[in-house]
Amino acid sequence: MNGKDISGKVISVGCAQKTVEQQAELKWKFEQLKQERISRYQGVNLYIKNLDDTVGDENLRKEFSPFGSITSAKVMLEDGRSKGFGFVCFSSPEAIKAVTKMNGCVMSSKPLYVALARRRGKGSAYLTDQDMQWVAGKRALPAGPS
Repeated sequence: MNGKDISGKVISVGCAQKTVEQQAELKWKFEQLKQERISRYQGVNLYIKNLDDTVGDENLRKEFSPFGSITSAKVMLEDGRSKGFGFVCFSSPEAIKAVTKMNGCVMSSKPLYVALARRRGKGSAYLTDQDMQWVAGKRALPAGPS
């Protein structure tokens, strides 16, 4: 009976479950969807900043299309206006050459900054590691003349 249409409504039928069992199953399904999404966008995700206000999603797609198949191109907006940065996601890792080729290129009178995008939450951890290495390096240097 699961998935059957009764009076215009599709019904869901399954074994009775305790709340804990149901939550565990939903958590597992959510993790599967998350892994599927990650594998789908396994290519290269680029961060582009210093975009002119006139640049839109289609302009980004057009400029970066020579480097491979693009799965998404998005200029970030706030209240309908460009925030000056965006992302371009490629389906294959070979598109990483777009970073070196497009960084510094002029698009609509502004030079672009192009880099690999980092996942959310990784940025502050990366900076913390950088700061720790810098402090460790400072401590390792001999003191100058007093």
